Amino acid sequence: MGLDEVLGIWARGTGPLYDRLALAIQRRIESGDVPIGTRLPSERALAKSLSVSRTTVINAYARLDDLGWLERRQGAGTWVARRVASPADPQDPAVKETRSYAVLRVLRAALEPAPGVIDLAAAAFKDADGVVDALAATTPEEIVANGELGGYLPLGFPVLRDAVAVHLSGLGIPTLPGQVVVTTGVQQSTALLFTALARERNLVAIETPTWNGTIDLLRHLGMAALPLPPACGDDFAASAARVAGTRRPGLIWLTSGFHNPTGLRLTGAHAKAIAELAAEIDVPIVENATLLEYRLGAQPGHTVAQHAPDGPIITVGSLSKTLSPGLRLGWIRAPRSVVTRIARLKSLLDSGASLIPQLVATRLLARSHEIVGERRQRLQANCRIMDAGLSAELPEWTWRRPDGGMALWAELPRGTGLNFAHVAARYGVEVVPGSVFDLAERPSPAVRISLTRSAGETIEAVGRLAEAWKHYRP
Repeated sequence: MGLDEVLGIWARGTGPLYDRLALAIQRRIESGDVPIGTRLPSERALAKSLSVSRTTVINAYARLDDLGWLERRQGAGTWVARRVASPADPQDPAVKETRSYAVLRVLRAALEPAPGVIDLAAAAFKDADGVVDALAATTPEEIVANGELGGYLPLGFPVLRDAVAVHLSGLGIPTLPGQVVVTTGVQQSTALLFTALARERNLVAIETPTWNGTIDLLRHLGMAALPLPPACGDDFAASAARVAGTRRPGLIWLTSGFHNPTGLRLTGAHAKAIAELAAEIDVPIVENATLLEYRLGAQPGHTVAQHAPDGPIITVGSLSKTLSPGLRLGWIRAPRSVVTRIARLKSLLDSGASLIPQLVATRLLARSHEIVGERRQRLQANCRIMDAGLSAELPEWTWRRPDGGMALWAELPRGTGLNFAHVAARYGVEVVPGSVFDLAERPSPAVRISLTRSAGETIEAVGRLAEAWKHYRP
């Protein structure tokens, strides 16, 4: 990972730009992201990759040199000084694991808040519709009655497993409570399934681009990946069949409903073809159906499980994404044999999620049609705002209105999404570069733009993106 990627969105805040750059590099050295003895890019190369003037980099390096963080070697470049005091050990696994762009972004959002920046990177709602009412309706008697079961329920409390089963059945995926595992979210669901099903083969076949959290987990677990085209395309089933027959991965991973990051739709024909494939191969198929209910166009998305409810299909989803981020809950729907394996593994990792969020989620699921419907209207309105704004302000960009999901995928006519993201941050708006969704982290001209902010923020963000584009020099 290059210095420009390790720095992340560094240009937020106030003060001279070179001071902000120097501070960002210093923090990355202190954290161990840029280890002692690292040779830094030349002033010219870093200026180009960050889309800043060479003078900005010269001044930043000079400031760090004065403070003792760098050393210049005649004819050999600029290096992180070996006399730097007490940085994090670059060999520490925890340091290595946090070099992901997405993980770094989450950590920096908590440690380095940036007031005034419009966050178009997080494709999730930050409000808590219905949570207060659901909490108020939760009685002490209800807590006591469910608490008598004990907290050691790694599969989840029965009340929520029942509610998830009813909800999924209402979405056309006939489900029994015994097929449901409650997790702390899609990230834990993914980790459990990778470990339980793919550890022996240490190989996962996965579509690319895909949700970056899945890619991060693959790297964390040290698993190899076999790239597949997105499942919302016509050639996924044939490619997956070929990989299953020749390489025998531990599992095949795909996105159903609506694809993250592109917003494309998994059609009924796609889902049916994958369901037929699942019956023919001896490789588990896992689908992330988190965005299934967030249709933005006229046509619904589909899941593979809808076409093979009794087949060897495992489906995961997020209650945090669809209902409220404060819940930190998700679910796995799987054949009972897989549920048993997950239960054993999950009992080693935790004794089960907390009762009260599960009681709140149970109540919210009963209102999910109302909650999701209102949010879908907001997403559709913001999509129209973004579409019209880009057409007026940035007509040279390429995009299509998403079929569903919570974000818009746009491609720049020049440069890379990563470099543009640095510039955009200087103008007060944060987007995600397309390269973080790619297994190989190849340079990408794309950016993913969240549609979950308010209408006013979305309008303002378009103006800031346009201003950043005027000053972007790849």
